[in-house]
Amino acid sequence: AKDNNTLTLGEVPPVDPFDEIAFKRDGVQTGVYRKLRLGRYPQEATLDLHRMTVREAREAVWRFVHAAPRAGLRRVVITHGRGDRSETPGRLKSYVAHWLPTLPLVLAFHSAQRHHGGYGACYVLLRNNAEKRQDNRERHARPTPPGRRYSSRATAQPSRRPASRSPATAPPRRGR
Repeated sequence: AKDNNTLTLGEVPPVDPFDEIAFKRDGVQTGVYRKLRLGRYPQEATLDLHRMTVREAREAVWRFVHAAPRAGLRRVVITHGRGDRSETPGRLKSYVAHWLPTLPLVLAFHSAQRHHGGYGACYVLLRNNAEKRQDNRERHARPTPPGRRYSSRATAQPSRRPASRSPATAPPRRGR
């Protein structure tokens, strides 16, 4: 069986157990990211990586991130632990911080608030599944003005501004 899991098992940059981890993909609105960072979204699912090896955590994160959007989940929490009492401090946290930005389904993540796990957990914002994206497009679509028949913004539109006048045909300027 072919392993489609693209998450690395090699060495990753170490993250201190008490460091904040954060990532925001281009296009994520600042207000959405702020709400995620402050824990203002309901947690729809949680993945607990405590007591897992890096290999087990790699498989669990891969499966969780790919299954969540299919189940209609967008805001999840991954509890990786701080790892401050282990031989290699912050090891799983370092891997999670390295893995999540490499997954196209992850739009943003941030260390959790203290009551949700603090530095030992992170909130993750995932992409909508295709069905929900289409539903949002339909729900928030702008109606086409009467008399217009264009399907996208790429279609050439007539300019609403009058053509610029050459100095010879421009009316004389007043003042000064």
